[in-house]
Amino acid sequence: MHKNNNDIKKIGIDARMYSIPGGIGRYTRELIKGLERIDNKNKYVVFLDKEGYGSYAPENKNFQKILADIKWYGLVEQLKMPNIWKKEKLDLMHFTHFNKSVLYRRPYVVTIHDLTYSVVEKRGMRISKLPPIIYKIKFFAYQKIIKDVIKKAKRVIVPSQYSKRDIMKMYHLNSSKVAVTYESVAPDFTPEKREKIFIGLSERFGIEAGKYFVYVGNASPHKNLKKLVLAFNILSREDGNIRLVLAGKKEKFYRALEKWVEEKDIGDGRIVFTDRVGDDELKALLSNSCSFVFPSLAEGFGIPPLEAMASGTPVLTSKISCLPEICQDAALYFNPYDENDIADKMTRILEEKDLKNDLVNGGFEHIRKFSWDKMAKETLEVYEDALKNQK
Repeated sequence: MHKNNNDIKKIGIDARMYSIPGGIGRYTRELIKGLERIDNKNKYVVFLDKEGYGSYAPENKNFQKILADIKWYGLVEQLKMPNIWKKEKLDLMHFTHFNKSVLYRRPYVVTIHDLTYSVVEKRGMRISKLPPIIYKIKFFAYQKIIKDVIKKAKRVIVPSQYSKRDIMKMYHLNSSKVAVTYESVAPDFTPEKREKIFIGLSERFGIEAGKYFVYVGNASPHKNLKKLVLAFNILSREDGNIRLVLAGKKEKFYRALEKWVEEKDIGDGRIVFTDRVGDDELKALLSNSCSFVFPSLAEGFGIPPLEAMASGTPVLTSKISCLPEICQDAALYFNPYDENDIADKMTRILEEKDLKNDLVNGGFEHIRKFSWDKMAKETLEVYEDALKNQK
C-alpha cells in the first residue's frame, strides 16, 4: 500500500550526551539503535557533539546526523542550540535530558531520568563541591529550566513508576502526560569470570575472587557510601579476609570519601578505591565478587543492580526510592540509613549459601523482563501520541 507522505514526520533527537559513559549516554545510544531497527517510516535528525558525531554511524537511511558541538548546562547552549534545532524544521524534538533551551518553542517530548537534585536538596544534601553562593545560583537556574521544560513538553518520559509519582507530585502533572519506559542492561554483562582480566585486577588491588563486596558508580552524597563504609567496618571486625571495592572514577566526591576513610581509620586498609576501570575490568569485578551492594538514597531507575544480576552476582540494595520497583524479589534489601542493618545483610550473603544462590537465579530470571528494544518501541509510541495531539 502506498504511504501518504503527510504521515512521515521529521523527529529530532538531542544526542549530545551520546558518548558519555554514564546512564544518559547509554540510554541515548540504545534509544537511537532501537529506533533505527523499528522505524522505517519517519525521518530522524540526530544532534551530536564532536565525539558523538565521530562515533555514531547511522545504520538506517532515514537517520541523519548533525554536528552540534555545544556543551550542555551553559548560557551558550541556551542561546545557540535553538537556532540549530529550528533550522531543521522538525515536527517533534526529543530532549534526552532536561537541558532544553527555554528559547526553543516548537513541539517536543523530554526524558527526565530522575529528580535527584531536587530530592536530595530537600533532605539537606548537596550534589556539589561549589562555593555556597555559586551553588545557589546554579540550583536556582536548574529549578527554573527543569520546571519550564516539563510544563511545556507534549509528553514527559521517565524510567520508573516511582519517578512518575515524584514528577506528578512535584510539578502537578496529569498522569496521561507522563510515560514510563523502563531501561535495560547491555547484553555483554554476563557471568563470565574473565580470568585473565581478573588476575590483573587481583594483583593491582589485592583482592580474591568471592572475597569482596563491590559497589559501582559515583560517590555523590545521595549514593550513601559513608553508610556502606561504616557497615563494612562492622563486618570486617568479624571477617579479616573480606574487602570492599568501590569502583568509580576518583572525582571530587571519591577523593573526599577516601580522605575521610583515612582520617577515621576505617576498614583497616581493606577498602579499595579503584579509580576509573575499563568496561571489561568492570564486568570482571562484578562477576568475581561475592555480592554487589547499592546503598543509594535516590535513583530514577538504577541500571547498576541489573548489570550485577546479569553478571550472576547477588544484589544487596536500599529498600527505598525506585529500587524495590526495579529489583523486586531478585534482591536482598536493607535500611540504607542503618549501617548495622547493611552489615547484617552483608553477613547473610557470606553465611547463607542457599540465599545467595536464590538471589543469583532470581536475578537471571528478573533481568529478562527488561529490554532496550521494548524501551525504543514505547518511546516511538510516545512520539506518535505527541504528534497526534499537536494543536
